Amino acid sequence: MPMGSQFSLSLELTKLVPFGSLFNAAGHGLVRLVRDIQASGSDFITEEDLAQVFGRNRIEPLFASTFRTAVKHSVIHQLTGIAELVIEGGAGPTVKRSLNEPGYFAMVVQLSLLTYTHELIGLTKALIKGFERRAHGASEYVAPPRYDALKGTLRAIREQTCGFMWELFISAVERKLFTTVGSTDGGLYHARVIPQVIIQALLDSFTAIQHMPEHTYLRIRTSTGMSTIVVWAHRVLGLSVRVDTKDQEYTFGQQPVSIYIDANSRGRTPEVALLNETNDSFFQLSTVPEDTSLMPISHHPIRDYGTISLRLMDDSPHRARSLVESIVTSCIVIARDCNEARYLGGRESEGRNHSTTRRSSFPTVQQVLSVSRLLFWSDVDVIDAINLDSELPCQARKSESELPRLVFGGFQELLRLTHVVLVISMARGFEEDLMLHIDSLEKTQYMPFNVPDARSAFISLVSLLQGRTPQREENATSRTSVVSAWGWSLCLGSLACQDPSDIGEDLVFFRGVPTRGGEKRRYIIDGVQPRRGLAARQREITLGDFALVSGPGEKCMLSSWAYSKKTRHFVGVTDDAFEVLQVLSCEPVAEGNHNQNHQPYSLTIGFRTMQEASWNVIHIPACEHSSTIGQSTILPDCVWTFHGFESPSNASFAAETVLAGLVAGASSARWILIDTMLRNWNSYLWPSRTICVRSRDCCFECSLQFAKSNRQGSSVGLVL
Repeated sequence: MPMGSQFSLSLELTKLVPFGSLFNAAGHGLVRLVRDIQASGSDFITEEDLAQVFGRNRIEPLFASTFRTAVKHSVIHQLTGIAELVIEGGAGPTVKRSLNEPGYFAMVVQLSLLTYTHELIGLTKALIKGFERRAHGASEYVAPPRYDALKGTLRAIREQTCGFMWELFISAVERKLFTTVGSTDGGLYHARVIPQVIIQALLDSFTAIQHMPEHTYLRIRTSTGMSTIVVWAHRVLGLSVRVDTKDQEYTFGQQPVSIYIDANSRGRTPEVALLNETNDSFFQLSTVPEDTSLMPISHHPIRDYGTISLRLMDDSPHRARSLVESIVTSCIVIARDCNEARYLGGRESEGRNHSTTRRSSFPTVQQVLSVSRLLFWSDVDVIDAINLDSELPCQARKSESELPRLVFGGFQELLRLTHVVLVISMARGFEEDLMLHIDSLEKTQYMPFNVPDARSAFISLVSLLQGRTPQREENATSRTSVVSAWGWSLCLGSLACQDPSDIGEDLVFFRGVPTRGGEKRRYIIDGVQPRRGLAARQREITLGDFALVSGPGEKCMLSSWAYSKKTRHFVGVTDDAFEVLQVLSCEPVAEGNHNQNHQPYSLTIGFRTMQEASWNVIHIPACEHSSTIGQSTILPDCVWTFHGFESPSNASFAAETVLAGLVAGASSARWILIDTMLRNWNSYLWPSRTICVRSRDCCFECSLQFAKSNRQGSSVGLVL
């Protein structure tokens, strides 16, 4: 393989198209720029090396304007009381610099395309090998970019340009091209992967063709990567491309053609040659055994995600449209049934420890319809024609586990797509360019269908966002509250609340990546609390002695025996995550306090633990009455109010008692009481895990009546 000839060509092109290194000029704020780029996960030196190659190409002016408009904006979402911890999305330091530097802009555009169609690990290895082989024949060894630095740079570019819809350009080429080419090796997404040897050749070939159009042209033989090459060469760089197939030729652009692709080469070795006007080659490359095998990105934007998924399962458009109707109709009925409390899917029971499913987390019919129109964009007319009063066969009501077998006749992949519609309907904040992994719909054995609750929806959405189960330690995954991929972050509602009743939407998407002081990580997880001795643990349990205040028939005022203090936050940094803990504190009020020592109480807790606590309690909905601190009512039978956090003795109360903690308006005290109830009241001291939490818009009397109605043979804890 004549590598030296490609290196010689590269040297000549460098002379022909000089690239001004940033180091050659005294750039004001250079140190700050380097720091910002490094903190974003990219690498300053690697960007310089990449720009020396990709920056020589000229981006087609109209496309450049379109791309610039799509990626130039940035956004910051403040999630918590931690001022420096935000979700930062859109244009970061790499993209912002490129908007004013044509060479860096060309680099960003082209690498954005490659990172959209290729898995990062394989693309990183392929580019490193390409740089190494180009350097053969050099008088001095030129080291290629470092693996970690290059991978980080590619990831940063992908995240910062995720707002550009490459799918529109690629799918337009594929609709024209694959009507003749047909099915390609490895499926639709594998057909977008450019072989490593061709990527290596294109590092210099496009530059040569752009700057010597009358003297150079390129011949490529490959069975994969055609659509990506066409978009790269024609739409991005403005070159003309012809794709030759067995039966037809397709030309993209005007004559003369500069790039010829032989797509009728299935089973043949990929090969590429850069030729001059007399058909003499500047260089010719072909695949060798040590080449890197690149893997495709099996992700698709949420817009039309469902339609593409169905057509990958069954290439009959008519059948796919009928399946859309079945899936959406089933989701509508499930949503209607859940909101009418006909059945509660996802409720799991194991002795006394059962997970309480919150009806408020189920999607409404309108949410299902809105998401379905986005997922099945090309078949939206089918959705609009659905009769919203339609019902499944009455026998489907017998059991939720029978539902999928009756609807789909055992098509497990369709059952999974129904699950996708429901879990996405439970999330908020996403836009049409949110990328979801399409291989999550693999065929599996039939299993009973459970309507997802917020906890299972979070797990499913993480898999759809990342494309696979996160390769992280199990204890770290269970502590996760924010997961980021493809420039989007999936966040739990606990990050945006102070009071337990403030947790509104359980699952929210934000464009961006967790950021602290410019430094980016892909996760926010609960920090690990230091181990404490038994004596310290015993002291914590006995904080806030239990003390009854009022009983049945007595007048009681909605109040709190403690007031909240300022919350303290602690943030640590690991290789891929921010570890966060917060200390919630409260202190007894002086007047009428049962604890004469005025000892402050505190709880060290993470956001995931707070969310788990919220999932495990029943949130009392708002009522139509006014709700104010200080309002009074007569306690009904079996209702007692108390101060403190310590667990009461079960022997002191009759069955089906409601014990209401007076912590109204004190957010930290409410969290501490919830945590104490969940950890201690479920022991032998209190054999019930039914815990209700009053919302701020529910009056005192209605919250007591709600708690009474949820006793169901056991006692209830109520957080006022």
